[in-house]
Amino acid sequence: MRAFRFYFMNILLGILIVGIASVVGIAMFCSIHKVSVEGNTIYTDEEITQLVLDGKYPNNSVYEALHNTLKPKKDIPFVSKVTVKLTGYDKLSIKVVEKDCVGYLPLEKGGYAYFDQNGSVVEVSERLIDKSIGVSGVTLKKAEVGQKVELEKEQLNLMVQLLKAMQKYELEISGLSFDEAGNATVSYGDILISVGKADFLEEKMMRLPYILPQVEGQAGTLHLENWTKDNTDIVFRKRE
Repeated sequence: MRAFRFYFMNILLGILIVGIASVVGIAMFCSIHKVSVEGNTIYTDEEITQLVLDGKYPNNSVYEALHNTLKPKKDIPFVSKVTVKLTGYDKLSIKVVEKDCVGYLPLEKGGYAYFDQNGSVVEVSERLIDKSIGVSGVTLKKAEVGQKVELEKEQLNLMVQLLKAMQKYELEISGLSFDEAGNATVSYGDILISVGKADFLEEKMMRLPYILPQVEGQAGTLHLENWTKDNTDIVFRKRE
């Protein structure tokens, strides 16, 4: 029994010594000297580093990697997930997954409601980000994250379908607007694409990749609002 207690105490002491030595070594030699950031388009590398590495010991690589693994950041606007990995004793890698902010609508009391490809609000912020498409002609009274944007059903469906179609046909638009009658117009460089309502929307959109190269570099309005299967004329009116 005495021999067992002797060996047990020595093993315990050895573990304790190794643990203390490890902690001291980590504290002394694992200062952060390099941080690489990927996946960020809204924030700069420096901003992400400051937002993520804000723990109790922000200059220690091992602590920050463990801290962000056990308690990952969930409160950074426009960011859905952040992963921090130790890539060397003094190096960290931060991977950012941003929220799917397809477009934004202005709020009556100021600020913007950002929504995803299904029309659900993913962020409400005073900040205006370039990567999203601004929707004008309508203003929201309120917006709640996780809920659909409060537009009339027909207008919401048109907006969602139109933005999905633009993404499908790889058309980089700069804006979307609605008039009082609910007709949609899309901004594509110096060209306005008058879409109208949701009728024959897919048929209208699938023609754009063939038409737009023909009017490239010009300014004017491309009229698709009256397109039907019986009226297939598409008119481009140059801007004076």
